[in-house]
Amino acid sequence: MGEPINIDVGLEGVFKFNGPVNLKISGKFDGELEAKGRLIIGEKADIKAKIIKVDTLVIAGRVKGDIVCSKRLDLYSTARVIGNVETPLLITQEGAMLKGSCLMPVDEERADRKESHSKKKEEG
Repeated sequence: MGEPINIDVGLEGVFKFNGPVNLKISGKFDGELEAKGRLIIGEKADIKAKIIKVDTLVIAGRVKGDIVCSKRLDLYSTARVIGNVETPLLITQEGAMLKGSCLMPVDEERADRKESHSKKKEEG
């Protein structure tokens, strides 16, 4: 996907990107953000969002608000998150902080495969 576009200024408002993006926010942001693709919250970023909806989110800074990721959420050791999270895959480094609820929806097909694999082990 290449290097992300770095946004190092204060932003406020509702931002919706229709196409795939590769963004990094290094400054302040206040509002809502929805995008396909990847968003990186830099270590010095301070985000206050009603909601962030993206495919993949990497957080190294501060985020206050709810997060919905369709693919994965990575919390680096410097991440400080206050809000509810929904993601099928959560990766955290030691030292990361998450204060809120975490919902990890299960892909029905994947859950069925795991269940059938477990039954085969028990039978075998």
